Amino acid sequence: MLSFTYNHPSALFGVVLMLGSFVVWSLKSRKRSPYPLPPGPPGEPLIGHFRLIPALNPEQKYIEWGKQYGSDILYLNVLGRPIIVINSVKVAHELLDKRGANYADRPRFVLFEVMGWGITLTFLRWGPQFKLHRKLLQQSFTPTACKPYRAIQQEEARRACRQILSQPKHWEDIARSFSSGIVMRIGFGVKIEHKDDPYIEMAIDADNATGNGGTPAGTIVDFFPFLRYFPAWLVGSPELQHARNSKFAIQRLHDAPWAATEPEIKAGKATEASFMKMHYERFFKNLEEGKKNEMTLADIKGAAGAISIAGGNTTWSTIVVCILYLILYPEVQKKVRDEIDTVTGGERLPTFDDRPSMTYLEYVIEETTRCVPLSPLGVPHAVLEDDVYEGMLIPKGSVVYANAQAMTHDEIVYTNPEVFNPDRYAPKEKGGLGEPLPEGPFGFGRRVCLGRHLALAGVYIFMSHLLATFELKPVIGPNGKEAPPKMKLTVGLSSKPESFNCSLVPRSEKVRSFYDDI
Repeated sequence: MLSFTYNHPSALFGVVLMLGSFVVWSLKSRKRSPYPLPPGPPGEPLIGHFRLIPALNPEQKYIEWGKQYGSDILYLNVLGRPIIVINSVKVAHELLDKRGANYADRPRFVLFEVMGWGITLTFLRWGPQFKLHRKLLQQSFTPTACKPYRAIQQEEARRACRQILSQPKHWEDIARSFSSGIVMRIGFGVKIEHKDDPYIEMAIDADNATGNGGTPAGTIVDFFPFLRYFPAWLVGSPELQHARNSKFAIQRLHDAPWAATEPEIKAGKATEASFMKMHYERFFKNLEEGKKNEMTLADIKGAAGAISIAGGNTTWSTIVVCILYLILYPEVQKKVRDEIDTVTGGERLPTFDDRPSMTYLEYVIEETTRCVPLSPLGVPHAVLEDDVYEGMLIPKGSVVYANAQAMTHDEIVYTNPEVFNPDRYAPKEKGGLGEPLPEGPFGFGRRVCLGRHLALAGVYIFMSHLLATFELKPVIGPNGKEAPPKMKLTVGLSSKPESFNCSLVPRSEKVRSFYDDI
């Protein structure tokens, strides 16, 4: 959660920090409550748990503390700010879902403001603008609303696998092109033709900006907003310097597709349906008819940018994790390939019409999101008013983290949770374990990821095409033996495996004919 690096020699910064700590502590001190706070480890005077929360992989420490204190909900504080950590689906449902209106706010993400996120649903505070963006995006990405996008997803999957046949060593770049291509078309109507398209470089830069920028609301600048105006060397915050250096990437991925598409829409020449086109045309039609517009052009640009940035990274990262696990578990890969062949007869590529028959592939995708939640702690909520849960006080203004890592690896819910086992979801009468599908990787309540249906549909169509076409194998090492890839995850807002080598081998010459019409 926290990304503090308080080992800087600057005496001035030390004074600023201590004075700021005292001010924050004083301003946020509260009247005594008849209800106790949730359990948690003892903190230190003034700074609370500032030095106790690890900068890297804090979700694991929260799991440890949850077991130590026998509680699915923990209380911490950093420099006077109350922090609540939820370690179970049960508590998440009770608070974030059932009492969602009180947990719908976000803390202020100062560092991400510096980075240039601006009007983006993920980081918007609770209020009219958030409600507007949420309504529009929710309407655009319900399971029913996602059906018209299937043609785009299928077309992009066919194009991607055809390219991998020609350039198998570039599978990861091509998978990124697939993922970004879908959301750029849906968000802005921009079509990406190949893995070296300039928009791919923009997407990579934006992913690196977000993934390496520290956890939202967890850096020193988020606690002391005035520090954003100081030199990064004085603050002692590499995250602040990273945010400043990365601002161009976030801004460019909003501006470039908008600038490329706007003239065509204005001239009536834009033929590709997109979120931008629909709302841009509606905006000016309302002006002509004297009707009030709910959204400004900046709102439309921010919402379209959110689709393009967040949606592409989620799909791509899940695909990469899925491929890695299928290489590490060849028996799972064989079983899912056999299912695909049974459905298609080995004579064609899968379609979305086949999805209801691809039960095991769906289990594989669900197990991928369980084993490696792409955002282990998610983006934090904030509490609007005091709340009481099972006799414990949840203070107003608390930063609330839903620990997806704890929920998806709960030993009470999942047998051997560290093992990749898609059969765990199959009913017991069919030889499975009858365990529940994972909850947590896409968030909860009024902050649940609205693009999850689109993202999972994209993973399904890509992986079904890939497995119908290729065998996924480890590379052969210098000793002549297979060298399985290692699971090494990045650390940041989102988590994904670092690049690894593998071999994608066409299953037969026949599969090439599946792509003859491309």
